[in-house]
Amino acid sequence: MEALLAGLVIGLGSGVAPGPLLALAISTTLRRGLRAGLAVACGPLVSDAFIIALSVTVVSQLPSRALDVLSLVGGVVIAAFGLETLWSARTADVATMRDVTPPESRGRLASLASHPLAQATLINLLNPAPWIFWITAGSALLLSFWDRSPALAVAYLIAFYLGLVGSKAIVVLGIAAGRHRMSTRTYRLILAGSGVLLIVLAVVFIARAITAIW
Repeated sequence: MEALLAGLVIGLGSGVAPGPLLALAISTTLRRGLRAGLAVACGPLVSDAFIIALSVTVVSQLPSRALDVLSLVGGVVIAAFGLETLWSARTADVATMRDVTPPESRGRLASLASHPLAQATLINLLNPAPWIFWITAGSALLLSFWDRSPALAVAYLIAFYLGLVGSKAIVVLGIAAGRHRMSTRTYRLILAGSGVLLIVLAVVFIARAITAIW
């Protein structure tokens, strides 16, 4: 349950927070329909495989003491994400994310680069947020669950991407079903709730990291 809850909370908070990928998902849904919007929502499933592999490879080489410190840093990063999400809930508006222009493509790879999934993958790889998360909190959590049981690590990853991709998919479905409209109040409530959950989770991780260090 710990691995599932941690994955779901972090994934949900990351999925609904305003950012380039969610903005692209919304704008693509409006321009090209539900199927294209869902393809954008699935972008992290492609891009994060590379990010996770590289981050975990580097972090796993660190001594256990450094991992404890990295867990503390990761808790702070999650808290920062939570505070940012909570703060953005005050003024968030779906309408501001509707006019995002996708990456331009030219030449022989134009047809491939124009695909919504390819655009989402490129944007996510260039976005610093996934890198920061997986180099700190993401890798530390994944390795800690793996040390206890590989099944826990798998459960954490499944829950994380269920929350991350699922939350974006729900927003896309809401946009498509709501005739290009989604309640700003509902979106702000979702953001606020996600921010609070992230902060609570961060406090737990920070407390555990401090206990392990001292």
